[in-house]
Amino acid sequence: MRSRLLISCIAFSLNFLLPVNGFAGMGPKRQSSRLTRETRESDWVDRSVQYYNKVMRKERRREEGELDVLSSMGPEQSEKYLWLAKRHYFARYKIKNGAPKQAELIYRKIIDELRKDRYQCDHAHLATATLLLALLLQKQGEVKAARMVFLHFFRFTFVEEVHENKRCACSAKVLQAYALFEMKQGNSSKSLDLANKAISMDKSLSPILKWKQFQEARERHQNLFP
Repeated sequence: MRSRLLISCIAFSLNFLLPVNGFAGMGPKRQSSRLTRETRESDWVDRSVQYYNKVMRKERRREEGELDVLSSMGPEQSEKYLWLAKRHYFARYKIKNGAPKQAELIYRKIIDELRKDRYQCDHAHLATATLLLALLLQKQGEVKAARMVFLHFFRFTFVEEVHENKRCACSAKVLQAYALFEMKQGNSSKSLDLANKAISMDKSLSPILKWKQFQEARERHQNLFP
């Protein structure tokens, strides 16, 4: 009887000492370490979302009447947006810490995942990742790779937009970036053609034709084809 009573007391004591939540049973140092880790994780998520909101130009898209990416999101869309935000911020972190190749892999993974989503309502996320990857490759001097990034974007979006019978402003902005890229490579005629196509999709991009390089390219074109 005494042995049974002793076992019951031990069992009761063990149950009392077992943690009932994440912090119970932890010493002060472990609790402080966990709080610090959770604070860092929360701060990382906040910074990720702030950064991605900035690169997505959320406020301008809302003003122009395009999709409100925050208020209209359901649980699945929110999870996707958070994933994109953290991946983009991680790529930025890699670039700042001298690991551009790792950042390139992150951007390519993002693009691959977005292309799998055939039911997205626009290409703003894909355009953002495309522009950042193309910019990174240009800075690394990988001209051919950067050009292929642009071309892959348009091959994908052209099929989608023709099927849906619409054009989105984000595609025009990528086209404008492609025009600037080709101008930098000395392909002024091709650059002018790309710029005009971008403007036909989004009239707000027309000021680019006032730039000196494009004015000179237009003059050369008019002299060749009066």
